Amino acid sequence: MHAPLSLLVLALAGTSLALPAPPRRREPGAWCNNLGGGAFDIAYNFTLAAYNSTGTNTNSTGVPLVLGQAGATTGEEIKALSTYASFPYNDFPNLSLLEGALIPNGQATASDANVTAGEPPNFVVTNLNPPAPAQIYCAIADTDPAGGGTGYPILAVHGDPDSFSLCATGTSPRAQNNVVYKASANALGYDFSSCYPVRLQLVGLY
Repeated sequence: MHAPLSLLVLALAGTSLALPAPPRRREPGAWCNNLGGGAFDIAYNFTLAAYNSTGTNTNSTGVPLVLGQAGATTGEEIKALSTYASFPYNDFPNLSLLEGALIPNGQATASDANVTAGEPPNFVVTNLNPPAPAQIYCAIADTDPAGGGTGYPILAVHGDPDSFSLCATGTSPRAQNNVVYKASANALGYDFSSCYPVRLQLVGLY
């Protein structure tokens, strides 16, 4: 004898209630606060490019950035984000964003350092015990409804995507062009008159 249709419906309903709920989308950390629904803090194996915010660009990505030389201490090298044109070496072919930390991927161990106004974002490269990474970065997807973006996510630090500049470290033709956060005329280490605003774009994410 066949079971009544009402009993079959109840059985199926009970089965559907027993199914696990779909996984919740992970929310980014506090370093992405107030950056909108397009903010994210985990991404792997991308490169950075500096896109001139106010001037002329030859392409939609901007100029490629690498880890350029910024000093050294015992057992450690300090790196800055430099244009490949001014520092044509690339020991760290890409970076990853890991819960707010911007980590270079290469043969040596590297960690990002805290960033303060008037200074370049720095990285510590060492074969010893690296310092704990600073969880200060966030990426923002290009979701401009007016279509004014380039299609690439942009990088923010301390919740701010709009205060990066490219600045020459001096007037020599061999000077590096480095990224600086909130460039200042009173800071040392770069020629403030050479600075111009840029967006840092994440290139290579799919």
